[in-house]
This record gives sequence, structure tokens and C-alpha cells, in this order.
Amino acid sequence: MSLLAQLSDPHVDVGPGDAGSAEALAAAVRAVLRLDPAADAVLVSGDVTNRADARSYERAAELLAPLPMPVHVLPGNHDDRAELRAAFPAGVGDDPGAADAPVRYAVGCGGLRLVVFDSTRPGEPGGAFDAAAAAWLSSRLAEAPETPTIVATHHPPIEIGITELDEIGLPVADRARLAGLLATCPQVRRVACGHVHRGAVGMVGGCPVVCCPSGYLHARLDLRPGADLVLEPGAPAFGLHALVGGHLVSHVEAVPG
Repeated sequence: MSLLAQLSDPHVDVGPGDAGSAEALAAAVRAVLRLDPAADAVLVSGDVTNRADARSYERAAELLAPLPMPVHVLPGNHDDRAELRAAFPAGVGDDPGAADAPVRYAVGCGGLRLVVFDSTRPGEPGGAFDAAAAAWLSSRLAEAPETPTIVATHHPPIEIGITELDEIGLPVADRARLAGLLATCPQVRRVACGHVHRGAVGMVGGCPVVCCPSGYLHARLDLRPGADLVLEPGAPAFGLHALVGGHLVSHVEAVPG
């Protein structure tokens, strides 16, 4: 059995009066540490900090430090690529990019392979999967066509029906580009993402997509067109992707209060 735990959108902030984000990440780390058997690795799927300042990244690194397994990170729309790299130099795999270049890498996690691509557009809340990202992902996936693979990114390549979140997701053309690529790569068993602060499941290119809830703030379910987005405390959870008998199953597990 191979296990990849996933934490998402902790939004760590060391600003005045915002101890809640740190407390929530500490609780999520404790929940992962209680797993038996232990996870082979942990993925943090973006929005590691809220304001992308060095002090918040330092605090996030301190909170994740008790995890004895490799911790792999990727940026969300609230993150800064250079600050993320500085805080987690071992957390961006074999990424050779310049400080402000997209964070892209591939690593092994037990019997799984994790391939990470950066969907962020600096200064914008929405994401992208452009031709350059597609060429890079195609090349990395071609390296191990027989290995069960999880592709991880921040922005989900699906719409979830919550207007304000779908408006800052991946554009239709970019979702179609990813779908076309994944349709040719059957070793990709899952696309793991965050961004939407709630659990949601869909498909892209015949591959299941799993959105991991935030361990901090939860997006209220409101499917009315044009409804305002509400982020509220409650329903903290983490993801767990388990390769069992050659099949990949994804769990969403509540973080104890």
C-alpha cells in the first residue's frame, strides 16, 4: 500500500488576531501523524499562506516540520513562488526553475508517482494551463507510462457549481487542453487539487478529479447562480490517496476538533 496525504489551503497568516489559521494547520498535521500506517508523503496543494510574506511562510514551515515524511508543496493564487521556494527548498522536488518560474516537478511516493504543475498566474486569482505547461506535463508523464500517477495542481480543472469559485478557476480552453492530454495517459489515476475550500469530485479527460477541502475555512454550498461566496470556520478535513492492490482510492477525512 502507498499513501499520499493531502493538506490544502491552510492560508497561514501571522497577522494580528489571526491565530486560527496556524491552529488549524497544527491540528491537520496532528491528524496526519495519527495515520497508521503512516503516509509515504504529504502534499500541500496551494495557498500555503494568506499574504505571501516571509514570516507567514516561516510559520507554515514550522507547523509542517513535525511531519517525518517528505512534504511536497505547490503554489496557490495567494502564494509567492520565490517565497515558497525559499521556505521549502526540499519541497519542490527536482524543480530547476528560477525563483519566480512556475513550480513544476515529479517525485516518487512509495508505489505512486506525483507530478505537480503550477496553475497560478501571478497577481491573478484564476489559474491557467497553457501550451508550455502542457508540453512540460506531457514530457514528464511520458517518463513513466506504467506507474500509477497523481497529477497535482491548485486550481481544479472542473466547474463545481459555485459561481464565484468557478469564475476564478481554469479557463474552458485550458480545461480542454488538460482533458486532451490526460485522455492519452491512462497511468494518471487522479488529479488532486484544492482552491475551492470544500470536497468535490468530477472528471477531466476520463480521469477523476478530487478537490481537497481546506483544513481552515470551509466554502458554504450555495449553487444559486451568482450567489456570494461565503468562507466560514468548520468542516476542516484532509485528503488521503491510497494505492491498494493496484487501484487508487481517495478519502476525505475530518480533522478532529
